[in-house]
Amino acid sequence: MAIRWLTDADRQNMRDAAEERRVLDELMRKYAPRTITAEERAERIANFREMGGLRIDPYRRS
Repeated sequence: MAIRWLTDADRQNMRDAAEERRVLDELMRKYAPRTITAEERAERIANFREMGGLRIDPYRRS
């Protein structure tokens, strides 16, 4: 069995890969599409209407 000694560059590459994985996992949790229940949909629609609908006026011309 061969012994492989890790260099500082190897350790840094492993730390970088671990950080990239953490970032990817966070992005997937935050932005991954998922299905919502009918109750969640109704609640989101009600919240949207309470906020006053659209944040911009689609009929306003610049």
